[in-house]
Amino acid sequence: MHDKTAIEGTSIRVTQRDERSFLMSVVQFLVRRMRSHIGNREAKHESGSITLNPSKSKLDSCTLQERTVCDIHIYDFVPPNKPEKMPKKRIYYFAGGSWQKPPTGQHYLLCAKMAKDMPEAIISVVSTPLAPNNPAPSSFAWILKAYRALMAEAKEAGERVILAGDSSGANITLSIVLEALREDAEQTDGGIQLNTHPTAIMAISPSTDLTRNNPDIEKMAHKDPLLTPKIISGTAKAWHADWDPADRRVSPINGDISLLAKQGVKVHGMTGGCDILSPDGILFRDRCAEHGVEGEWVHWEKQMHCFILTLPYRLVEAKAAMQWMIEVLKKE
Repeated sequence: MHDKTAIEGTSIRVTQRDERSFLMSVVQFLVRRMRSHIGNREAKHESGSITLNPSKSKLDSCTLQERTVCDIHIYDFVPPNKPEKMPKKRIYYFAGGSWQKPPTGQHYLLCAKMAKDMPEAIISVVSTPLAPNNPAPSSFAWILKAYRALMAEAKEAGERVILAGDSSGANITLSIVLEALREDAEQTDGGIQLNTHPTAIMAISPSTDLTRNNPDIEKMAHKDPLLTPKIISGTAKAWHADWDPADRRVSPINGDISLLAKQGVKVHGMTGGCDILSPDGILFRDRCAEHGVEGEWVHWEKQMHCFILTLPYRLVEAKAAMQWMIEVLKKE
């Protein structure tokens, strides 16, 4: 079936797709068979920002340049076709991993693809502190401080910034930007904000409500080959720890979404119909529409959580999703 484009409200455009290839069906079958092992892997890593050292094969001929901002490691992807003139657009990518795992090979290949196909932008992976060593109560303010420093750098360099992330990484990007906007609005009594913020956010299969109270989670659990209600409750607890799971700093759906529209921050996103996190992602998307936040979204029925990360296996849905994302980000 071909794409169907619908307008929600006046600001969010949603592309609906519902096909599923035979190979994707096979992948989802295999994932379902293995998910007990996937969900039970223990997170073992050092405290603080994790040092990343991916193999060259995962960088697809790109190289990495490491720098540190507020004790958080940032990795800039340098493509083989690096432009002579420094780009004025930067995409900071926050990789998902249940708030407990560093980026995977799939994340590196996705970022390498963006770096090679978008020479007008610098792609940078942010290595945030992770649970269980550094859950949100100990790391949120730290990440927010780094965000402020990165945005100040961008302002000085004249760069436009986009924050992107998948799953728990998308949760962090949405939460950090909303909290920064809230702080700024409070300091200026709702007046003109002097601090710089991103032009857009790209949220792939975002986790937007850590209470996990949405009844649609249980209703569609049988369709999800990767996640279960038990898995997503456990990962949410690992991140929010002693904080209330409804706290806006871990559940961006409870933030003041109107601030995104007031500051002109677009929110783009991607959801799948076989992902138990998609009902909350769609609720967040709809609230963006209610508040006049602009954005492009794709909802793809019969696709699982973060299906774009199957890109290394050359599945047609992942390639189409990747192309859609690149086209959206090129416009920013």
